[in-house]
Amino acid sequence: MSEIPLTDEETRAIFAGEAASNLRSLEQSEQEQIIKRLCSILESDAKPSSLRYERIGLLDIYAVGDQIRLYTKVVEEIPRGDAEHHLIYLFYIDDDHDYNQTDLATYSPAAEAKLQEATSLETVHDVEAYLERMNAVDATDLRDLLD
Repeated sequence: MSEIPLTDEETRAIFAGEAASNLRSLEQSEQEQIIKRLCSILESDAKPSSLRYERIGLLDIYAVGDQIRLYTKVVEEIPRGDAEHHLIYLFYIDDDHDYNQTDLATYSPAAEAKLQEATSLETVHDVEAYLERMNAVDATDLRDLLD
């Protein structure tokens, strides 16, 4: 049995790329599944990377049921040396479980750019200002969408 590292840091999600428009285009039941899955990840005491389904290149893939896959990039423990936050950049929602190579190739450089951007933040204040600027959401924000 593998050990799951626990964390006290706050986890937030940022809808990047096409994720927001992908979510709006889905049926309500699929939207609810995705939001509930994201909430479970954001509220978990485990680090977000320990909950991913798989990793392809620089992308962290989360499974939602049997069909839906979330293309993300997880950045943990920022700022370095004073870790208070984990970020999940959600780039794309694959509702057909296609693993389209074009999509994977498109979002891999975006994942690298977001990794560089997030890890360059040096203070807790910088991270919090960045989260505000990027409209980062927590589980409470997502649960409000379900109501």
